[in-house]
Amino acid sequence: MTPVLEALQIRKGFSGTPVLDNVTLSIAPGEAVGLFGPNGSGKTTLVDVLSGRTAPDAGSVRFEGRDITRFPMDARYRIGISRTFQIPHPYPALTVRDAVLVTRFAPGRERTQWVAGGGNEEAAAEELLARAGLYDQRNIPCARLSQGCLRRLEFARALARRPKLLILDEVFSALSAADEDDLVALLRSAHQDEGTAFLLVSHNPPLLTSTCRRILVLEEGRIVRERKV
Repeated sequence: MTPVLEALQIRKGFSGTPVLDNVTLSIAPGEAVGLFGPNGSGKTTLVDVLSGRTAPDAGSVRFEGRDITRFPMDARYRIGISRTFQIPHPYPALTVRDAVLVTRFAPGRERTQWVAGGGNEEAAAEELLARAGLYDQRNIPCARLSQGCLRRLEFARALARRPKLLILDEVFSALSAADEDDLVALLRSAHQDEGTAFLLVSHNPPLLTSTCRRILVLEEGRIVRERKV
């Protein structure tokens, strides 16, 4: 089976300091993979390379067998890779619903019925917001959202185009137990019902073991262990 994503011998450094050192990993279609490591281990840099936010110094990235090493982030988004950021930055003046619709209307992929909305984009956006626990906030500006709600919105925006691969960079950090439970349920729904593969970056081992089938451990820019759950 062709992996949905492969990273081969990735190296990346900044100002002469190596951050990623010969990182190789693969994610199968529909697979749930966790990434664990201490602060400074290179997790976010690896996510940035996989999502196209930054280019590697060496190595390659492949998506469904296709070399996408030089694809920028928006091109990877259009072919089916979505990601979240540790610090969400939605357009502050947009309403919560419009923030999802803007993501949905980005050019590239065909507009299919992405959630049960009968082809109605606004209805589909509102259903996704309901699943993310944001239905009551759908008409307020993003600038008025709490940190927990911003993370819910970040998650909903990442799912808006039904990606084949979802990369989640510490999306569960600093959340209340209720917020975390709701987002875990949404992630499991996308994974089980829609077959979305995901790479979950987290400092929380219990969260990783409860949501992932395989966990990679990154230390000092190298994957040093792999554990099947």
